[in-house]
Amino acid sequence: MKIVQFIRPKAASESAHRVGFVQGQTVIDLTACPPYPTSIYEIYYAHGGRSEGLEKAVEGLDARDAPRLSLDDLLNNTSDPERPYLTLPVSPPPDAPHRLRVWLAGVTHADSAQLREIEAKQATGASVNVYEQKYRECARGGIPELFAKTDPEDLVGHGGRIARPPDTIRLVPETELVTVYGLNARGQVERLGYTGGNDYTDNGIEAENPLNLPQAKNWHGGCASLGPVFVTGPEFDDTHVPVSCEIIRNGRRVAFKAGHTGRANLNMPDGLYHLERSLFGRLPLKADTLQIFYWGTPIVFAEGDLKNGLQEGDTVRMRFGGGIGTLENTICAFPGIQQLQWLEERHRPIEARGVGATAHGRVPRDPV
Repeated sequence: MKIVQFIRPKAASESAHRVGFVQGQTVIDLTACPPYPTSIYEIYYAHGGRSEGLEKAVEGLDARDAPRLSLDDLLNNTSDPERPYLTLPVSPPPDAPHRLRVWLAGVTHADSAQLREIEAKQATGASVNVYEQKYRECARGGIPELFAKTDPEDLVGHGGRIARPPDTIRLVPETELVTVYGLNARGQVERLGYTGGNDYTDNGIEAENPLNLPQAKNWHGGCASLGPVFVTGPEFDDTHVPVSCEIIRNGRRVAFKAGHTGRANLNMPDGLYHLERSLFGRLPLKADTLQIFYWGTPIVFAEGDLKNGLQEGDTVRMRFGGGIGTLENTICAFPGIQQLQWLEERHRPIEARGVGATAHGRVPRDPV
């Protein structure tokens, strides 16, 4: 079963946020069907999915008279907000973003581990072996590299914009298979399905020092993407999944790579379950929460493949097998931040703030 979430410009009192079941090239608008769910989250946690299964909950909706849309029209509309367009295939309730957790794995594919090791040695001039060491540890069943995208609101869907911070050294795409999990009625974590993901990374600052990983992965205005289609677990074969990534600049392809991900391509002995055990064993999934988990990338772009990394205006186009489809995003300018003036003024030396100013920026009164 394939499911999408999309935005339809508001009409009357209906919600603009919609969820649809994909049948061939047609999207059936489930939000128009009682009990009018607006997301996968609602179907799972509010309309029977956690007890009877997500697929059965969808099949239980009477969609005979539901509106139909063209999947191609939704996929192709990445610029006109006045027409229906795809959004994140999985999302939390609008008033509770913390109900969606976003975690990712790194150094899970051989090519990624080798390139990160090379880049770190080039950036530092030292014999860095942390990535190679982590890859070997994980291959022996040791602790994997796991990290979070801390703000779900900076996750965007197909057609969404990815910001490039002004202090970026080298921004690169990372093509990754993504699993979605829920907590069922028995209190057990279950895999609900799969989609595609792009874990954008400033591997310039990460190469300089692995401790820069949180800053290399997180920033405001869009730092990762997800989509376009969600495929439920029973329909998706996650053993060997073909993927590709191309970069379009000024209408011309400037970089392209293809590879394979999936369970057969992960480097740890227990495959995906090793990552799941490491994540949920320390961070149990809370009630009424969905978990998004990126598997790590088999596709890496070295400096020779993509000089200076992604630039503003670039389009990143990723293709995923198994029915997930093509995920496309454009790189845009970082939104201006105007929150530092107060701190900056108090950081300046006393003499720069005016004669007689105190460390708190106040001029003391004459003693009485």
